[in-house]
Amino acid sequence: MVVLASQDGERRVPFTAFYTGYRASVKRDDELIVALEIPPVEGQQWFRKVGTRAAQAISKIVMAAVRTNRPRIALGSVAPTVVRLPRTEAALAGGSLEEAQRVLAEEIHPIDDVRSTAEYRRRVALNLLARFWSDTA
Repeated sequence: MVVLASQDGERRVPFTAFYTGYRASVKRDDELIVALEIPPVEGQQWFRKVGTRAAQAISKIVMAAVRTNRPRIALGSVAPTVVRLPRTEAALAGGSLEEAQRVLAEEIHPIDDVRSTAEYRRRVALNLLARFWSDTA
């Protein structure tokens, strides 16, 4: 949850609704972010950032995931904002890794840019999904 405050008071916005596009959010000019509320996570947490250099802030692709009986997966650098992958999550929960990879390839829409190609990002996303699943087995 993102907590925003202004002279008019506070409001709470679910993180999934906060970002509306590339460098765009629901935060008004008169508001400050005063808190991020992150509930405890159960299950095995996993994170990977793929970039040209470890010290560079800009990533080619990033994945954060949690393995439970209902896996949760988020990817960065495959869309204008960070995205959750509900169809891929459902495929992992109820099927095979191979099926989840097929769904993932359809669920993301990476672009070509100066850092990477869309095809590279798609292939790395599939590899990261496999790595997440094996590392947390």
